[in-house]
Amino acid sequence: MSGTLLPHGLLDLTLARASARLEAVAYHNIRRIALCSARRHAHQSVSLENLTAPEGDHSLYARRQVSRQRASALAAGGLFPHSQDRPLTELEKRIAELKEAPIAETPQDSSIPAYSEAELISMYEDLLAIPAAAQEQERTAQVSDTEQQNVQATVRVAIEALYAHEDPSTIPSDAQSQYTAAIIKLREIVEALESTRTQSDAPLVEVSILSTEEWLSLVQMCVDEQDGQAAETIIELMQRSGTSVPEAALETTMSLYANVGDVANTERLLANFAGQSPPERLRDLHVKAHIRAIEPRTFPTHALSVLHDYEGRGLPAPQRSYTRAITALLTVRSSVAEAQAWDLFAHMRYVAHPVPDPYLYTLMIAACGSRIIAPQPARALDLFTEMTVDKGIPPTAASYTAAIYACAMSGEKLYVGEAFRLAKEMMDGHRDAYGTPAFVPDRRTFSALLEGAKRTGDLAKVRWILAEIVSESLRAARGDVQDAVVVDEKIMTHVFHAYAAYKPPFNRANTVLVDSDASANQPAATSASQEDVPQSDSPSTSTEQAAPQVPVALTSHFTSLLPQSHPEVVGEARALFARILNDAAPALSSSLHSAEVADSSMPHAFQHVTLSPRLLNAFLSIHYTHALFDEGAQLYRTIFTELGVDKNAWTYVEALEQAAYARKGERKQALKFAREVWEEFCGAEEKWRRREETAIKLDARLIERAYVAMIRVLSLTGNTREGVQLVRRFVERYPPDIVKRANPKLPLRSTRTVLEAPRPLVRLVSPTDLPDNTVPPLLSFPELEMLHHKLVAKSDKESIGYLKYVCMSYSGALRRRKEATLHAKPAKDENVTSEPSSRS
Repeated sequence: MSGTLLPHGLLDLTLARASARLEAVAYHNIRRIALCSARRHAHQSVSLENLTAPEGDHSLYARRQVSRQRASALAAGGLFPHSQDRPLTELEKRIAELKEAPIAETPQDSSIPAYSEAELISMYEDLLAIPAAAQEQERTAQVSDTEQQNVQATVRVAIEALYAHEDPSTIPSDAQSQYTAAIIKLREIVEALESTRTQSDAPLVEVSILSTEEWLSLVQMCVDEQDGQAAETIIELMQRSGTSVPEAALETTMSLYANVGDVANTERLLANFAGQSPPERLRDLHVKAHIRAIEPRTFPTHALSVLHDYEGRGLPAPQRSYTRAITALLTVRSSVAEAQAWDLFAHMRYVAHPVPDPYLYTLMIAACGSRIIAPQPARALDLFTEMTVDKGIPPTAASYTAAIYACAMSGEKLYVGEAFRLAKEMMDGHRDAYGTPAFVPDRRTFSALLEGAKRTGDLAKVRWILAEIVSESLRAARGDVQDAVVVDEKIMTHVFHAYAAYKPPFNRANTVLVDSDASANQPAATSASQEDVPQSDSPSTSTEQAAPQVPVALTSHFTSLLPQSHPEVVGEARALFARILNDAAPALSSSLHSAEVADSSMPHAFQHVTLSPRLLNAFLSIHYTHALFDEGAQLYRTIFTELGVDKNAWTYVEALEQAAYARKGERKQALKFAREVWEEFCGAEEKWRRREETAIKLDARLIERAYVAMIRVLSLTGNTREGVQLVRRFVERYPPDIVKRANPKLPLRSTRTVLEAPRPLVRLVSPTDLPDNTVPPLLSFPELEMLHHKLVAKSDKESIGYLKYVCMSYSGALRRRKEATLHAKPAKDENVTSEPSSRS
């Protein structure tokens, strides 16, 4: 028989019931004989003998009657109806014997027992519902303690055996003294053996000085004491004694070197003991050592070379080595490194491991939401479908979160909706018998959903997600939930960004004002629309600029209705910020606002929020968008000082851009505010150019935005001469010549078509699709267009000519850089490990 055998009990019950029903329908006259013959095949011969015709009756009718009786008896008991023509096999006997018990024990009219849903749940719970996480943690703690005790006990036994003719009690009990004494005695024994072999010219014979367990315990003790040289000495003595070196000893010692990035000792250990074909685990540790040896966010050139070298030798590294290299590439935060990560992923599937594991799938799905290269939500969904549907790999919470994040980063409503659909599938698609979801959303899941909601300006979803997080944190505070998500700085940054991106439905500029005498003639729709507007928001003039500033009432209670006007948006944001100060920094809660924030329903829900520059910038962006200009400028001047938080580059850039796009009636205040911010930015820029340790982090694009914003402010306020001087200053600091210098192409980025090479042979990112994120600061005509218009109005031909020269110089330099990048040949120096800095 082929296939999977049924359980004996189930097979017995099925055959017995089938036989019993056949008897009841077709063989009423011989029921007793059939039941007896059905119980055991061994009894069938006896039963058939009793079915012979009476003596003296040799008629044709009698012989037919006996034939029918024999056939019915065989049919009643026969899983193998033709087996009586030959001796019974052992399998037939066992099946026939198993059939006897259910027929004897179960009445013929009995029915199959019915189980309720609660009984079934209880049954499966007893069998399958094992607290795996708790058992795993407890098992890990017990194993670590037990292993250490076993190692110490084994080493002590080995020392007693080595010093059997001496007094082992004189050896100190500390670990270093123990393995040092063992090494001394082992060296004496091995040297004696070697001298004996030299004198007798006998072949090398394995001598069991210690057992394998004792050798491994000695190596483990040396590694625990971070003494790699002692561990290598023990391995060398093991090899010299003729004992085969176990892979575990090499792996344990090599892990000590690989974890700290000691490439020299790692490669020496491989060369001395592993031979030309090291095992997979040692190959992985070799790659790990090269990755740990480089500085963070550095291109792992040597690690990639090791990977491709193993491929050329026909010994591809394990998949975890490729995962390490891809992770290191993704942390570089460079377009070239991310492209290399995708190429390595495709290359790995082509030459080594066709099916990635769930961790690598998750890593690449998350990489689709890159901030360096444009997000790729379609590719993320394709990889997720390939993993779960095509390859049949069960999804994990991390894979769901990665797909949600990639879709949310696109900012498109279609893919953001797909992100929320995936979140719903994650929660509802994998539930147990109690209805409990298998995947619980964590902080990353909520952050990904907030990322998508804020990019589409969906404040309703952002408020709902925030309420869910707050309620979960409160349940965790009561002890109802373990490892709950709490409101932190990143989550509140997303929330404030959503308030800044939200567009309230009420626009004061579009409101139609009517006289009191004509109010009776207004249509009903107009009256209804005016009733929906709060009294505090009713305008007194027909323009936004002439309207008086509306005082905002701060409250800690929120209604289900979204904010309907700009002041209401600011009010809600201030109430949330006041709650953060009240929970996270009570001493500073009254420094900005004197709002009533006491609310017993949310006790310390925001206590885990850290006051950071990113959080304050997000809070400031709400005032830049929804409040008057003076209010945002005043908050910029006070909030960082009063809360003791340092400003970062984004603080200056966003403040300058707010001044650059101020309304016409606010440009005078914008110029004053911009000069204050620009003075601070210039000081930060000088520190960055001098590469001081206390300098804030700047990049080329932020510098461009700051200069362009200040030039626009000066142009709009009529200070064109000062604007041209600022352009000259920019050109002097960041000349066009540095833009035309292309980065050298790495050998791994070669696009030459070959069948075998120490680089990826399959590419997913072509050179034409690869953005260059190392371009130094530059200026183009769209950025200087406002200044150009003002100069034309003043007929300043000299300045106009200079602007034309600047724009053409940067444009030509950028074009030459692009051509040089596309036609660049790989650098001959293989030690090129990173791209040149964009600093001048």
